Amino acid sequence: MSSAAIEVMSVEVQRPALYRRILAPIDGSELSQEAVPHAVKLAAATGASVAFLTVLEPFHILSTSAEMLEATREEYERHAEAQGDQILEKAAETARALGVACVTVRRWGEQPYRDIIDVAKELDCDLIAMASHGRGGVSSLVLGSVSNKVLAHSSVPVLVLRKPHPEAIRQFEKLAEAGYVGAGIA
Repeated sequence: MSSAAIEVMSVEVQRPALYRRILAPIDGSELSQEAVPHAVKLAAATGASVAFLTVLEPFHILSTSAEMLEATREEYERHAEAQGDQILEKAAETARALGVACVTVRRWGEQPYRDIIDVAKELDCDLIAMASHGRGGVSSLVLGSVSNKVLAHSSVPVLVLRKPHPEAIRQFEKLAEAGYVGAGIA
């Protein structure tokens, strides 16, 4: 019998990452806080990092007293910045818990949708994952919809995260009890 040496070569093929950086705009609402874990889990699954953004509404002048305006403006800005930092830190903790790299950005802006689009471009994000309250009709016209405006004006793809309707949750749970689908809703 003859013996022959066989060389084995191992090649690791790396697929390009689906997403490199995901922008997750958050405003402190319950709905945006519920969207954070979804954005972070998507980042973890695709090997992306997350950039959390909160846009603070600037102070609006309603008084003519210079002293009152300055004190009121300073107090408002300090409070808004502290609240914005808390919102961002909570989101960053969620990312760190899953080992996802993240950055946080706090901006002042009159039109949050423009800041969302601008930050997505500045940070070279390839996805915006944001919550939507799902308002429609007159409510959407009067209040405006940040997510609709981002969808309409962004060149970066947008993933809109909505809270499931209670009836849909009940139906899903019935199917899970019957063994048709995996248990639980993420």
